[in-house]
Amino acid sequence: MKKIAAIFTLLLLTTFSYAQKTYTVSGTVKNAAGQNLQSATVFISGSEKITMTDENGRFVFRAINSGTYQLVVNMLSYTPVKQNVIVNDDAAIVNVVLTNKQTLLNEVVIGGKKTRDEAHLKTFIKYFMGESANAKASKILNPEILDFSTSKNVLKAATYDFLEIENNNLGYKVKYLLKKFQYDSNLDVTEYEGDCIFEHMDGTAEQQAKWAANRKKTYEGSLMHFLRSVYANNSRQEGFLIYLSRSDFFPLTIGPNPVVDEQIVRRVDNNFLKFRFVKRLYVVFDKKKAAKPDKLVEDDSWIVSDLSDNGSLFMVDSQVDRRGSYANYNKLLIQGSWGKKRIGEQLPLEYNPE
Repeated sequence: MKKIAAIFTLLLLTTFSYAQKTYTVSGTVKNAAGQNLQSATVFISGSEKITMTDENGRFVFRAINSGTYQLVVNMLSYTPVKQNVIVNDDAAIVNVVLTNKQTLLNEVVIGGKKTRDEAHLKTFIKYFMGESANAKASKILNPEILDFSTSKNVLKAATYDFLEIENNNLGYKVKYLLKKFQYDSNLDVTEYEGDCIFEHMDGTAEQQAKWAANRKKTYEGSLMHFLRSVYANNSRQEGFLIYLSRSDFFPLTIGPNPVVDEQIVRRVDNNFLKFRFVKRLYVVFDKKKAAKPDKLVEDDSWIVSDLSDNGSLFMVDSQVDRRGSYANYNKLLIQGSWGKKRIGEQLPLEYNPE
């Protein structure tokens, strides 16, 4: 028995050691003339990992788990570059070339600029930060770097550097590199694109406990929570109900019975999975309902349903890793509950509810 126990312990240690294996992501940053660029900001989007290039234009990130990452390089007077990096049981080397940023002349509007910018900022905060408790507790520290323009009923915003945001409900300082923002008041549609980096705020023990509770509440039912639970093959146990959808819009035409994780994803390898369907999935977060047995409908009829308060339409044509990170942000579509989440609800890739 002692020999068996020793072998079992060795197997556990070996498994743990393999699970904890990490890698490096490194490379160089040059300009179009081939010159090394020192002090360029390099970060992994949506994470807490950020660094600067040295005098040789080199950068390195250590202790990186296998997965998919969005590497972003930014430097004043240059156009930012974002590159997807796959770390699959080996180190990754990424060499980036920055090109000079072209300066565009903004639309000139005479009179009332201060009043106009204040109104634009108010609209921007509402549709960029969101209207949740987390969003209302957040503050943009440097709004003066926002450059607004309008075209018909569309408000556009851009920045030349990071927006600095304090989220006092979640205890994070967020630096957001805004690539695109536009709000169409006629259609009530918001589009924005960018990359962010997280930093933990300092606080008292009481504040830390409050932030931990708010982070966990924000995480539960989020897209990150869903993707991680599907990867772990336990989405139903985590409180998610998944239905196939034939609809692109609401009201929805959905399958009568919830599906299980194995029906909607396939394993690419040990580190990645991919969703099987190009069509949308309808996902509801309801722990009480998910804990009950299903009343299965025998026939193959489809039903029409309105959107649940906790329901979301979802589609991603991309590889997903265990942290809930996906490779191709351009092929992600979310509507409903997840679609209403804004910057005030974001958590870093490193977040662990345990």
